[in-house]
Amino acid sequence: MPSFSAFNDKSELVAPLPASWMAVSVKIIEHLEDAVLPELLARALDTLVQFDDCEQFVYRDDDNPIHVYDSSLSAYAKVGLTNYVKNTYVLGPFYKRYRVGLKTGVYRLRDMIPDGSFFGAGNLKNYKVSIKASEELGYLTEGWPEGRQELCIALELPMGECAGITLSRRSGDAGFSPKDVEAVTSVISFLAAAFRHYWRVARFCYLGNGRRKGADVDLQVFDGDVLSPREREIAQLLLRGHSTLSISLQLGISITTVKTHRKNLYAKLGIATQFELFSLFKNYHHVATASEEISSLSRAIS
Repeated sequence: MPSFSAFNDKSELVAPLPASWMAVSVKIIEHLEDAVLPELLARALDTLVQFDDCEQFVYRDDDNPIHVYDSSLSAYAKVGLTNYVKNTYVLGPFYKRYRVGLKTGVYRLRDMIPDGSFFGAGNLKNYKVSIKASEELGYLTEGWPEGRQELCIALELPMGECAGITLSRRSGDAGFSPKDVEAVTSVISFLAAAFRHYWRVARFCYLGNGRRKGADVDLQVFDGDVLSPREREIAQLLLRGHSTLSISLQLGISITTVKTHRKNLYAKLGIATQFELFSLFKNYHHVATASEEISSLSRAIS
């Protein structure tokens, strides 16, 4: 049995989590099935590690990654994000590691790059990138901010899928430190459990009934004349967890205009909150799937 003094050796103890982490983690537990969950994860991580931007994706075999969340990027940076999702993700070490069995964990991007992996111009001619030796990867996706260092969080999901949370900040001499990796690693089990729970529900919103691939939410549930095209756009972004400010930046409209459209679409759908919008979409998926199964059974019998 270890002596009493061993338990009091503070050098062997893990640093306690800050009170700010505990406060946000309570919110996470309260909103596990809410569209705001990805934003809450970003806020929680911000209490542990300093970063400028947070992007979240779900990788699915050889399909394009699903864009789940980004902190309010500039309009220019969103062009880079789109180019990544549609084109350059296949070049990245995170995707390549995922395809061969990336495990849940925290990785500095520079540590994921194998030796001798620099891409020459000939290898990149079919991708929207430019060669930049100063970048961690040796190239830069068109539209993506220059001079960033990244910390990558991999969260294994059911069905062979994997969530990737990327924290980025402007390059510095030290970059993300082993201490940063250790801080996030200390909560990795919590992050993984929270995202798995969220994704069990959110997956329906992003994939619809399996008819679509890529990053966009299938909003067939809101087809017809109930919502205007602009209201459907805003509903899509709300389902993806965007805040009012993020929607304003994404669509190039004022915050007041976003709030007006949101109020109108909520009234038309008979709901009052973003959570109810999320639940409405989830319930629609179950009804639509059951309807298709009944139709298939009827055809088989006849």
